Amino acid sequence: MPGNSSILVDSDGLIGLINPSDPNHSKCVEISNYLTANSLGTIVPYPIVLEAATTLTRKINRPDLAKEILANNAAIDDKPKLDEDVSALVSNSYWQNTSNKNTPFDHYLCALAKKNNIKYIFSFDSFYKKQGLTLAEELLKK
Repeated sequence: MPGNSSILVDSDGLIGLINPSDPNHSKCVEISNYLTANSLGTIVPYPIVLEAATTLTRKINRPDLAKEILANNAAIDDKPKLDEDVSALVSNSYWQNTSNKNTPFDHYLCALAKKNNIKYIFSFDSFYKKQGLTLAEELLKK
């Protein structure tokens, strides 16, 4: 199990890293540099890659960046092993905490974190803090 030293990456973190015009781009680069300098591993679940690519294509009109994210994540050979049997957790959480702001992808990441004892997430969404996760940007303050 990956545990506490791993950082789950949400689509807003992926998009912010790759899109120079994203309002969080410089913060994402700063966080990424910090994680690298401190040897903190990131985990990008493939459904989140698809979510980011879809957002880049549909909402941001940057299919070139969507293609880049898909290509970058296709080349990763050594992916951490996660317990991905989270469908029941996602289903229960989504029903209990439904909001039109938070998608099933958000609940999926929370379930992955819970199931795999991951405490950190590379995202700017306060929803994750309410679910007991620590946002990666808070690591910069330590």
